[in-house]
Amino acid sequence: MGINEEETLTTTLIDPESLDNPNPTYQKGELQESKCRDAWAAILFYAQLIAVCCVCGVLGVPAVRRNVGDVVVVEGRTDYTGLIYVTLIAAASSFTLSTISLTLMTTCPKFLIQLSLLFSLLLSLLITATSFYYQQYIAGAFGIIFFLMSCCYACCVWRRIAFAAANLNTGLTAVKRNGGVFVTSVWITVVSFGYLVVWMVAMVGVYDATGAAAGGGGNVEGNNVQPSWGYLFLLLLSLFWTQQVFQNTIHVIVAGVVSTWWFAPDEASSCCSVAIKDSFIRATTCSFGSICFGSLLVAIIQTLRSMVESARHDSSNDGCAAFVLCLVDCLLQCLQGILEYFNKFAYIYVGMYGYSYLEAGKNVMTLFHAKGWDIIIADDLVSNTLSLFALIGGGLVGCVGLATNAAFPSWLAGFEGAASGIAFGFPFLIGLVISSIMLSVVDSSVNTVLVSFAEAPEEFQQNHPKLSGEMRDAWRLVYPAECGF
Repeated sequence: MGINEEETLTTTLIDPESLDNPNPTYQKGELQESKCRDAWAAILFYAQLIAVCCVCGVLGVPAVRRNVGDVVVVEGRTDYTGLIYVTLIAAASSFTLSTISLTLMTTCPKFLIQLSLLFSLLLSLLITATSFYYQQYIAGAFGIIFFLMSCCYACCVWRRIAFAAANLNTGLTAVKRNGGVFVTSVWITVVSFGYLVVWMVAMVGVYDATGAAAGGGGNVEGNNVQPSWGYLFLLLLSLFWTQQVFQNTIHVIVAGVVSTWWFAPDEASSCCSVAIKDSFIRATTCSFGSICFGSLLVAIIQTLRSMVESARHDSSNDGCAAFVLCLVDCLLQCLQGILEYFNKFAYIYVGMYGYSYLEAGKNVMTLFHAKGWDIIIADDLVSNTLSLFALIGGGLVGCVGLATNAAFPSWLAGFEGAASGIAFGFPFLIGLVISSIMLSVVDSSVNTVLVSFAEAPEEFQQNHPKLSGEMRDAWRLVYPAECGF
């Protein structure tokens, strides 16, 4: 064999590029040029936002003024002042509890993951015992089944706690070194809360206008007229879309900050680092259309699910209609899960490199497939823990609402028998939304760690050797064959 032929064979068998890129169809991500992508989605989003603000000003504000007075109930009209007070208290409580949760997660991530598993077991056992105590034997039987399933799940995932804790610790370290990302998250959450208030006032205006058109005299409580399905669809779509955009904006910002910390830690190692500013500007300008695009897809399915749920509770439906609606709801739930799974990783590439929405999703899924990490990214232990914390936060805020109603019963007296339900349900919803947005910082950081570790483990070893060693040890322990090292 000649020298040239030997060099050619050696180059073919040992290609340095193939060590980092085992799949020839996959190419590492590259920073894209600064230009607006998926701009049509951003324009459409701003249009609906302006429309909601117009409805709020033209219909909502006059309706609230007509129905807010010094007396709780005047001529059948409900005073919304107390509801506004409860909303403000619920929002303040949500911010406080979310801050406490984030602080706890930065100190003992492994313990909190274990605690979340044990809490789910305890909760299912408590529901079972309560059902049998009130002689609800069918519910108790289902509770036993759920408890046994929870035990099986805990046993199966217990050995993966070290893996999840290592990922969580790395993600938390990245965001702790860039504490300003939490401030940015709080700011975006405050803006989302402001929009929620505007949307509520707009909803009151639509109800009031619908009642007036139906002969109810513009009295929100004085008639049982509901908005048409068209109005309801548009209002819910606006609510879900905007909430998704706020949440995904945080996701993209965190992805940009964590990836900068991964590749260039000198630019992402302070509370007000350059990475935070650059990631925020990119997420709210060039990549904002991509954020709106993916958020719209999920929001449409969420809106359809809400309307199907409303139709399912209609007592006029026969058995066949109820069965069809149940199937439709299951189908929509599956579609929503697929889209949310796709968005979770697509937005990381949007934040890291500035790709368009579809291109980012395609590239990141190709990355995981090339690495053979499909089973690893399906590990949702950290996400389940964060979801449980968000649910607990919502429940605690709901309890704050009940305590507020007990301390100031006159605030919600106009709602009569529904006062207790509103005192818990409405703050619970606010707490759940705000907690979910705040905790999404942690979830986004962990997911970015997964993508970055798949794409550039060498850079991580070079820039953060201690964390890299911890992650490699944990990954070898849980996924010795899949991790590839």
